[in-house]
Amino acid sequence: MADADKEIILITRADDMGYTHTGNLAILDCLAHGIIKSAALLAVSPWFEEAAEIARQHPEFCFGVHMGIIGEWRGYRWRPVLSYSEVPSLVDEDGFLFRSPAEFWEHRPRLEELEREFRAQVALARKKGVRVDYLDTHYIMPYDPSIRNMVERIGGDLDIPVSCLLGERELDDFGIYSPAPEEKEKVLAGILESLEPGVHLLIGHPGYPSLENDALIHFEPKDVKTLGVGRNRAAETLAYTSPRIKRLVAERGIRLMSYRDFCRR
Repeated sequence: MADADKEIILITRADDMGYTHTGNLAILDCLAHGIIKSAALLAVSPWFEEAAEIARQHPEFCFGVHMGIIGEWRGYRWRPVLSYSEVPSLVDEDGFLFRSPAEFWEHRPRLEELEREFRAQVALARKKGVRVDYLDTHYIMPYDPSIRNMVERIGGDLDIPVSCLLGERELDDFGIYSPAPEEKEKVLAGILESLEPGVHLLIGHPGYPSLENDALIHFEPKDVKTLGVGRNRAAETLAYTSPRIKRLVAERGIRLMSYRDFCRR
C-alpha cells in the first residue's frame, strides 16, 4: 500500500437514507454507479423500512446509522424510535421531534434520554438486518463535548467507528444549500482538483427530482429553497454519478473509500 501521507484518501458518505422513497433510490444509484461509498440510515424517518431492506439486499455496500433527533421538514413530522413517553424532553407536546437544533436545545433535553434514543436507533437497524459499519449524527454533530463523549461511548460500547472522529478532514458543504443545482458538478470538480494528500470526508444528500422531494420545505426560513429540495438533491446525484467526476477521481489517483474500507486498511 502506498504511503498514507502521500495518498489522497476520500471517504464519501450519503446521509438521510430513509427520508423519502426517491431519496433511497438515488442513494442506491450513487452507491452502485457513483463515487459515494457509504450511506447511513435514518431510523426515525418514514422510509426507513425500505432503506433497511435495501441494506439487507446489498451487503457489498457500507451502511451506517445516521442517529437523528431533529425532524426538520414542515408538515412532514418524525417521531423518536422509543415511545415519546420514554423520552419526553426530546419531543414536543404532540410527541414529534423538534424541528431545528435551536428548538431542540431551547427545550433543555436530557442527555440520558438522548443516549437511550440513539442506542435504540442503532438497535433497530441491527434488528432489521442492517450490518452497521459506522455511526454518524443528523444535525446534532459530536462537536459539543457532552455529545461527543456520548457518541464516542456508544461507538466504543458497540465497537462501531464514528464518522468525523477518525481523523478525517470534512470538506466544505457541497450539497443541498449551495451551490445552485446547475453549478454542483463544476464545484465538486473544483473540490476534487484541490485535494491534497491526507484523509478527507465528503458528505452528500442524494435525491431524485420528484413531487415528494420537492414538497420538502425546511422549518428554518434561512434554509428554504425556492427551487425545491428535490432539484438540489437531484443535482447532487448527477454530480456523484457524473462520468467527468469519476474520470477526475481516476486521473488524480484519489482513493475512494467507505468507512468499512477505511477501518480495515
